[in-house]
Amino acid sequence: MTLSLKLLIAFTILLSLIVGFFPSLTPWLALSGVGLKHLFLWQPLTYVLIERGPISFNFFLNLAFNMYILWVFGMQLMERSHEKLFFLLYFGAALVGGLAAVALPHALLAGPTNAVYAILVAWMLLNQRARLLLFFSIPFNALWLILGVVALTMAIDLSSGYWARALSLAVACIYAYFFALLAWRTPGPFPHFRKFEKRLFQFLERRKKQASHSASKIYDIKSGEPVMDDAAFMDAMLDRISRHGEGSLTSAEKKRMKSISKRQKGL
Repeated sequence: MTLSLKLLIAFTILLSLIVGFFPSLTPWLALSGVGLKHLFLWQPLTYVLIERGPISFNFFLNLAFNMYILWVFGMQLMERSHEKLFFLLYFGAALVGGLAAVALPHALLAGPTNAVYAILVAWMLLNQRARLLLFFSIPFNALWLILGVVALTMAIDLSSGYWARALSLAVACIYAYFFALLAWRTPGPFPHFRKFEKRLFQFLERRKKQASHSASKIYDIKSGEPVMDDAAFMDAMLDRISRHGEGSLTSAEKKRMKSISKRQKGL
């Protein structure tokens, strides 16, 4: 486990215990519409660092479960991806899920469930054919097991009247789905969305090619003057040839390459 993930888990446990023993801190760190109206602008990020209190058996059970999921699946995501992407996924899901929930009246959110489930969903999208052990003994398809856990959690929240928690969880999971699409180009498991995902990937690829093409331009459109020195120009042209072939060069670019080559040879 990386140091940053260890620190995240340790800080969440420590802060959760502090708030659990001193519940008067909850209005300051939990997320609520009232808190945001009082300019407690840190709440959309701090609420995910404290487990719902007060101290009880359920408190420790929820905290242990969330931290275990974060440890096991978060470590795998960090090993497969960049550390910055992991934290963008974790706190991004917490942020969008929390802000969606406070649109409801009297909403009060505390706990890392949104962000942890976003990690689960992202891992599932990257490992759709993997199998997990239900109750540590029964092999189960990871896709349906994780979707089942998310659906069950939302159903419990809705049946208990916790509309804000259910909404925030749904939005966090949707965020994780789009994050996986954009960051890892990972299509989802449902055929009905394949056409949308394919068009999104095509759009992103076109934008990438346009950006690459613009970055390798060597003449300013208005002045016609070169904007790269000879060394930078040759590097850019060789890179483009390796990626797209010699046919991607314009006649002016080919002419300048020949001119530079002749000068370097002393001709």
